Amino acid sequence: MESWHKYSIFTLIVYLCNMNRKSVILCILVVFVLSGCSRYREVSLENISISQFNMTSLSTARMNIKATLNNPTGGRLQLTGMNGTLNMKDKKLAEFNLDSTLVFAPRSVSTNEGVMSLKISDMSALFSGFTDLDESLLDEIKLSFDATFKTGGIKRKLRFNNIPAKKLLEL
Repeated sequence: MESWHKYSIFTLIVYLCNMNRKSVILCILVVFVLSGCSRYREVSLENISISQFNMTSLSTARMNIKATLNNPTGGRLQLTGMNGTLNMKDKKLAEFNLDSTLVFAPRSVSTNEGVMSLKISDMSALFSGFTDLDESLLDEIKLSFDATFKTGGIKRKLRFNNIPAKKLLEL
C-alpha cells in the first residue's frame, strides 16, 4: 500500500535536504537560467530612426539613432553590439556597427538612443541609372545584421537576415 506522502511536496523537500548543498544550488540555478532564457525568442527590434547623420569622410559616417525594442524578458536588456550590412540587389552598399550600449526596460516596449558608425563600401548600385532615387528605394535595400543582447551574466546573439529597410528604418 502506498502512502500519501510519496508524491507530495514534503517528499521533494526531504529529498532536497538529503542532497548535498552544492547539488541543490546547482539545480536551483539551472531552473532559473532555463526559465529566464525562454523569452529571448520573443525579443524584437521594432524600429530604428536616424535622428542625426554626419559624414565624417567620403566613405564613413556617424549616426545618432533611436532604437525601439520589445523586451518581454523579466530583466533589463542591454543591446551591447550590432553589426551588419546594407545590401541592394546582392551588392553590399555599406557596413554598420553600434558604438554604444543601449539599455531597455523589462517587460515593455521602450526606446533608447545610441551612436552607430557606417562605412560605405560601394555606392555604384545607387547611381547606376537602373534605380529610382525615391521612397521605393527603401523597398530594395535590405539589412542583414547580428545583434548581441545581454541580461545579467547571459549573452545572446540574434541574427536578422534580408529585412527590408522600409520595415525597420524610419527616416
